[in-house]
Amino acid sequence: MTSKIIESLRGDLAALHEAGAVSKVTMRKFDAICPPPVRPFDADDIKRLRETLNFSQPVFALFLHTTASTVRKWEQGETRPAGPALKLLNILADKGLQAII
Repeated sequence: MTSKIIESLRGDLAALHEAGAVSKVTMRKFDAICPPPVRPFDADDIKRLRETLNFSQPVFALFLHTTASTVRKWEQGETRPAGPALKLLNILADKGLQAII
């Protein structure tokens, strides 16, 4: 329930920002207090993202600062990304490669 309230607030603040009633600083402060949620990625999501970027597993691993073995394990469902790796996957999926290079 809390995450739905936060997302609703984020949407309202974003609308107010677009209307000029809320500053960019206020938006940053809100995101610092309530960071946007990081959605999980399953094996198929990771493979689809990697293939969309036209990367091999080793090249994808380089961009995520991990190993090709780790990417293989994610894609086979042996393990799941967490922490910074999961955040990077979200950024890549939402904003594309240009967001991290």
